Amino acid sequence: MSLLQRVVVGALVVGTLGTVGCGASARYMLKNESPQPMAAPPDKALVVFVRPSNYAFAVSANILDEGGRFVGDAVAGGNFAVALPPGQHTFVSWAENTDALVANLAPGKIYFVEVYVTMGAFSAHFHMRAIKPSSANWSKRDQWMAGTSQYRVDFQAGNAALSEKGADKIQERLRRGQEHMTKYDERDRFERTLDLGDGV
Repeated sequence: MSLLQRVVVGALVVGTLGTVGCGASARYMLKNESPQPMAAPPDKALVVFVRPSNYAFAVSANILDEGGRFVGDAVAGGNFAVALPPGQHTFVSWAENTDALVANLAPGKIYFVEVYVTMGAFSAHFHMRAIKPSSANWSKRDQWMAGTSQYRVDFQAGNAALSEKGADKIQERLRRGQEHMTKYDERDRFERTLDLGDGV
C-alpha cells in the first residue's frame, strides 16, 4: 500500500470513529451548565468517570454495573458521577469492544475512573483505567476534572433503552467483561482495579 493510500485509509477510519455510535446515545446524559461540587453520601461511595479526550467525539459507550444496570455514557470531554453501595463492583463498557474494571468501594469516599478511546475496526474502542495514587494518571486527575464538562445521568431513560437490547445481550456483555478480567495480565489488572484505599 502506498503512502497516499495509507493516508486515505487512515482518514476514513478516523472519520468513522467520529460518526458511528456505540452503545446507547449520550442523550441520557444531561449536561450541568453550572457544575456541582462532588461529595460522597456517608453511606455510599461516589465513582466518577472522566473521559478527558475529545477523540472520536461523536461516539459514546454504555457503562454497566455487575447487575447489567445502566451507570452512564462516557461522553467525550465529559465526566459524571454515580453513588453506589460500598463493597465490590464490576463496571463493563459496551462499545464495539468490551472492557471491565473492578472496584472495592468504601462508604463516604470518592473514586475516579479514566475512560479512554483507541481506534477499532469499524468504530471506537473504549477502555477504563483506575485513577489512583499509585498510577501515573493520578497527577492529571484535577486537570481532567477541571477541563471536562460535568454531566448527570438519566438512569431511568438509560435503563429503559438498555433493556430494549434484550437480557441475553446484556448478560453476554457482562460475561465478556468478566472473561476479560480473568485474561488480563498483572499490569492490565492493576490498571483496572480500584481498592478501598484509592478513594479520597
